[in-house]
Amino acid sequence: MSYLNFYFRDLEYDDGFYGGTFSAPDYGVFCKFLYDREKREIIDIWDNSKPVEEIMKDMLQSIYWLDSKLEEKGTLRKNESRICY
Repeated sequence: MSYLNFYFRDLEYDDGFYGGTFSAPDYGVFCKFLYDREKREIIDIWDNSKPVEEIMKDMLQSIYWLDSKLEEKGTLRKNESRICY
């Protein structure tokens, strides 16, 4: 499963990390996270609505989308989302 609609809120980032809140409401997924951009791995997930193992794999695809957006635009907003109609 990949999350079609997802949201990153309260994003903070630098050259090494992303951190904030991730949600995919259609799947009942919500968590706070810290992601290592250099190693391309999720370091920590907490305040999660589902088991970490269920969230992690599909969330990585959403983070790759975030990486692409940052590369394309050069910056990210505090809140980013991908909504498919």
